[in-house]
Parts: sequence; C-alpha cells; structure tokens
Amino acid sequence: MSALYPEITPFETGHLPVGEGHSLYFERSGTQGARAVLFLHGGPGSGSGPRHRRYYDPARFEIVQFDQRGCGRSTPHVSLEANTTAHQIEDIEALRRHLGLERWLVFGPSWGATLAIAYAEAYPDAVEALVVEGVLLGTREECSWWHRPDGAGLIHPDARDWLMRDAPRSVQHDAFTFMDWALEAMRAELAEGAPRLDGLADPQAGPGDVEASLIYRWSAFEEILSWRRMSRADVFKAFKAKGRDWLIAHSLIEAHYFSNACFLDGDALIEGAGRLTMPVDILQTRYDLVCPAQAAWRLHGAVPHSTLQIVTQGGHAMSEPMFKRVREVFDRLAASPAG
Repeated sequence: MSALYPEITPFETGHLPVGEGHSLYFERSGTQGARAVLFLHGGPGSGSGPRHRRYYDPARFEIVQFDQRGCGRSTPHVSLEANTTAHQIEDIEALRRHLGLERWLVFGPSWGATLAIAYAEAYPDAVEALVVEGVLLGTREECSWWHRPDGAGLIHPDARDWLMRDAPRSVQHDAFTFMDWALEAMRAELAEGAPRLDGLADPQAGPGDVEASLIYRWSAFEEILSWRRMSRADVFKAFKAKGRDWLIAHSLIEAHYFSNACFLDGDALIEGAGRLTMPVDILQTRYDLVCPAQAAWRLHGAVPHSTLQIVTQGGHAMSEPMFKRVREVFDRLAASPAG
C-alpha cells in the first residue's frame, strides 16, 4: 500500500500574471481554508503534477502548487527571459498575496528545495514551516557535480560519455564550459524545430531515433543518475509518456539555471540560514547521485534546530521509502498547533 494519499482533483485552477510577460499556472486542492502548504517542483523546468497533491492529508491541508516560469502550463513556454531565482522568489510571494494567505508551509524537493530555502530566507515571516528533500544549495560545486569527470562521471562514466558524444573535446573537461556549450546547442536544436524529438510521438520509433537529440540526452542523463536501476530503454519509455514539451522545458531551463549556478552568489543559502527561524525538516537519500547528501548535512549544521532524516533506500528520484517519510512529516505538522 502506497504512503501517498489517494488521488484528488483541484477545486481551483488559474493563471497569475507576474510581469515580464510571464503568467503562472496554479492550482489549489484539499480543503479550502485549512492550513496551506505550497509545493515547489524540481527541475528547474519539470512542472508540477497530480502526484504532488498526494503527499499531504487533503482533509487537513489546502494544497497549493504552480508551474514555475517557462514550464508546464505557465506561459510563455520555455522562456529564459526574466527567469532567475530572484524572479521565482517574487513569484511565490505574489502567489501568496494573490491567494490571500497569511502564512503557509513550504515543501520542495531537489531544485524545489533550493527555491524553498531561498524563499524562506527572503520571506521568513510568511513561512510557517519548511520541509526540503534531496537538498541542492546551488553552489558551483554542486551545479558542476553531474558533468564533472571527477563527479558523477566517477560512477557513471559511460552515461557521461554518451551525454557528451557530440560535444567538442575542448568543452568536455570543465562542467561550466560544457553547460554553456550545451545550452547554445540545445537552443540551436530548438530553433530548427527539434525534429529528432518527433520520435517520442511515433509508435514505430525506438530510442536510437531520439538519442541524437542533445535536448533528449540532457534530461535522460539526469534520469539515469536519479534512479539506481534505469536503462536507456526505460528512460525512453518514461519520456514518451511525458512528451516533447516537458522534455524541452526541463532540459533548456535546467541548463540555463545550472550554467549560472542557480543565480546564487557563492554559498548564499548557507550564509542566510540564520533567517530560517521556522521549524525545518530535512529529508535526504544517502545514495542520491544528483544532489549528494553533503548539502543536506551542511544545511542541518547551519540550522541547529532542524531535523535531518537520511533514508538509505532509493536514489534521487522520490520513491516509496521517501514517500513514507514525507507523509510522516506532514502528518506530524498537521497535528501540531499552527505556528
């Protein structure tokens, strides 16, 4: 039996204009007027989905989620203009004010954890409690980890070589040089209409038809790192279900953010951790190859009152052992007096 709550549908959906031409898709589910919890999706660029409503008891929470700039049902799609961490922080606050909420609990996994911490540090009075999972602090070391030969390449050298198969040798040994090259290469591919991705909608196409696309390989490489057992055939099946629009937004927006070290200065989130005066729960999988556990450990050390739970099963992608821990945290928060 899954630790997730049963599927539910939103009681409200809408779009919120936030300036610079961007409009955010948002939805509310659960019990209107109950304690509000905001979910911040990962990626950047992955968008929110139905599963993200199922982490919390819908009878005790009003659940808010939205698609961040450039992805999901927000518009314009794949826009990198006016799309930085600072913009996203202000988007969250604009959504809170739009919904008329005084305070809310904030939950984010992976990049969503980065954004959740950054928002809580910027607007601590608006955050009743902070829950983060698979922590990414957005430092240059973390953002380069995936693509370094002495980072994730130590564990998945074959997948890293596959990702970089079309990259000039001159860009392969420095992660940020590679990411800058990859972002421009993906933009050029998209300008041509990304025809290699047509195979995602073709029942006769196999993985080899779309693996020529760097847009595809960028996200596929992350998928391989995220699961402890994930073949390229498995990735192809999963990405056919998600579709080309999801894939394009995920790859380009992620490259945009990570090539810019998440638009954060140095160790900014640790330096600002003293502003995290609300209850803080940190959840981390020990064998996370996308967001290694050192970041969660550093955050815990910088926030002495925080609670850290390390899960020894699974990888970066959330699965049943982590679902169970997330549910336990929110069940505990639901039972505690509102702060």
